[in-house]
Amino acid sequence: MVTLVTGATGFLGKYLISHLRKIDPNEIIYGCALNAETSDNLKIESINLTDAEAVTVFIQKIKPTRVYHLAGIARVTKEIPFESYFLQNTIATQILLKALVSLNSPVDFFLTSSVHVYGNQTDIVTEKSELKPNGVYGFTKYLAEETLKTFIHQYPNLRGVVGRLYTCIGPNQALGFVASDICKKIKELQANAANILEVGPIDSFRRFTDARDMVTIFPLLLKASLDSRFEVFNIASPNNIQIGEMIQTLLDLAKVSATIVSTPSENNTFKGLNVDTSKMAEIIPSSSFRPFVSTLQDILDSTV
Repeated sequence: MVTLVTGATGFLGKYLISHLRKIDPNEIIYGCALNAETSDNLKIESINLTDAEAVTVFIQKIKPTRVYHLAGIARVTKEIPFESYFLQNTIATQILLKALVSLNSPVDFFLTSSVHVYGNQTDIVTEKSELKPNGVYGFTKYLAEETLKTFIHQYPNLRGVVGRLYTCIGPNQALGFVASDICKKIKELQANAANILEVGPIDSFRRFTDARDMVTIFPLLLKASLDSRFEVFNIASPNNIQIGEMIQTLLDLAKVSATIVSTPSENNTFKGLNVDTSKMAEIIPSSSFRPFVSTLQDILDSTV
């Protein structure tokens, strides 16, 4: 078994590699990212996944039998142009798949997608619900899913699992994501002895999932789907939390008293989804997820 993790230096990538090392210390693991570095005793190769020639050479060299494709743009914002999302989330996936099928040997492929492919729907959404992405991030993830599906139909040596992730949070997440941004602002309040916390909309909700729990699910779903060429799973914890509730919990944990001032924003119009995770739950017990408050405390502790 030779495993490749793309986006290996990213938020999820680092946690996934660490987890894979724990479950099988002898597994051959390669990582690639835009910037080369050594992480968890693993040399990360510097590969631009939009460079077809470089990707092909790399894949022919390592000949992976299992791929976790985590690379791409994960931040949801109107500040990033469509062209960037399309190149990094869709075209890069196509280039990687084309290189993999040229091996003419079996490959198991795990694609990290997003519940944003459903758009803003009010009904409970299952893996069979209509896909109605209403933003460029969700649209390019939808296109990546369709790309994988097309390749699987054309190449019998390829097997794929799509994980539609709900909001991932955890220690050491970059700024630009809700939990890390709020923690940073709370730390600034403490440093400046201020008592006004300015935030975006607080009435939307998320199924927040700790990244350290999230990555343990990927190999389990890949293994559980061995008898199928293509499977899709909604992946989320039971933590259905309103943004405002999360902010207040963080303030309480930090022992900070502040007035929350919320202002509307058009940067991210995703309101939240009632996602059915029963398909995942048949494989992943609910006890696999750590308490939400524990995750928030860890994020606070890691924020400087």
